[in-house]
Amino acid sequence: MKMMKMSREMSNKEVARLLRAVAAALEVKGKNRFQIAAYDRAATAIEHLTIEVKDLWDDGNLKEIPGVGINLEGHLDELFRKGKVTHFNQIFKGLPPAMFEFLEVPGIGPKTAYKLCQELKIKEAKEALSSLTKAAQQGKIRQIEGFGEQSEKDILESLDKQGKKEDRMLLPFAWELAQKVIDYLKKGQIGLKIDPLGSLRRMTATVGDIDLAVATKEPKRAIERFVNFPEAKEVVASGGNTARIIHRSGRQVDLKTMNPEAYGALLQHFTGSKQHNIHLREIAQKRGLSLSEYGIKRKLANGRWRQEKYESEEKFYQALGMDFIPPELREDVGEIEAAQKKQLPQLVEIGDIRGDLHVHSNFPIEPSHDEGADSFEVLLKKAKSLGYEYLALSEHNPSFSRHNAKQIMSLLKSKREKIDKLNYSRVKNMSVYAFNSLEIDIKPNGDLALPEEALEYLDFAIASVHA
Repeated sequence: MKMMKMSREMSNKEVARLLRAVAAALEVKGKNRFQIAAYDRAATAIEHLTIEVKDLWDDGNLKEIPGVGINLEGHLDELFRKGKVTHFNQIFKGLPPAMFEFLEVPGIGPKTAYKLCQELKIKEAKEALSSLTKAAQQGKIRQIEGFGEQSEKDILESLDKQGKKEDRMLLPFAWELAQKVIDYLKKGQIGLKIDPLGSLRRMTATVGDIDLAVATKEPKRAIERFVNFPEAKEVVASGGNTARIIHRSGRQVDLKTMNPEAYGALLQHFTGSKQHNIHLREIAQKRGLSLSEYGIKRKLANGRWRQEKYESEEKFYQALGMDFIPPELREDVGEIEAAQKKQLPQLVEIGDIRGDLHVHSNFPIEPSHDEGADSFEVLLKKAKSLGYEYLALSEHNPSFSRHNAKQIMSLLKSKREKIDKLNYSRVKNMSVYAFNSLEIDIKPNGDLALPEEALEYLDFAIASVHA
């Protein structure tokens, strides 16, 4: 994506990238660090929204976004009205468009990106990354002051990974998008059951495309309802028992339909995982069975095959001689053997969780990124409502580029004192215990991005490698 490009139809991801580009431009130009941090915070908040920022603008609710003040609200209003922001264009003025392409490469920050553009004379966004790759391969980066052979190698590796990176969503955002489509389909009363499929149904940490299934005797009506989803930007395919749309966020959403009497087999087949299904097929083959999304084929004495349909997954697994396996366990890591022996473990329920050891607050510690949206008090109140016994307030470490060691120590001392006061009042209120923690970056040389003496203020630290 060209970070300089703006339009009235930008997705949350594109708006977040735009705001990060503004922050990067301000940093290169040596502007106020608080202004830079404000754009970064707003970008993170928009990236984490479960509703499109343009929808919030349509409803006049941009102020609901954490970190969006009066000025930024005005800029976003101009963006969605005119497809451009005059103030942003002024900030970008004089900077090479290629710089913003370089920011997409892990390990390259704003000032490094600008220096690479200047020294290598790469200006245009088009083919900027391929030009940078070529320069690294030719050993030109190591010749730049402040760089070396190792930094050139690191950039080349990051460029290689960037080209292979699969664009996946975090589970909560994928679930939110899927639920929107499911709710819309349910209102149309087009099926008896509607379920997510694939990695989303298995609740993996990240999800690629959204896949859904509908048990219905009216597939044509279900497909017609699906392709008319109001947030669909494009209908890619529609016909028979399947359809595919592109959501306005750019995400692909697929729908599969099946008659209710065979729905269980389809649900099992497309939930996966791939290795889980391969293992099931091996078991089936030893029994002379054949598995598919339509059911189980059994070979008869006369040599012919009989298709057996299953309305539920429970009956499907039972036909293979095992207990029903919850989707979350289907990764071929022993769950099949456990199901055969009736020894499957119980899944963790919400009520089993006693606390959270990694939560970001909005305490003014001024991290480089990912500042939380709520105060200590709000987070602890929520933790209490969930029945938690403890909560670790684990913001990112203060940004080294914006603070010296003395300032960092002062910030952490003030955080320690506030948490101690909260825990003192907890004794009276029988509330949630607050742990003082930090998520500390590990720098390329292996050192922690925090003075060692600062660790004394913490109950524990989370050391985190960041790409």
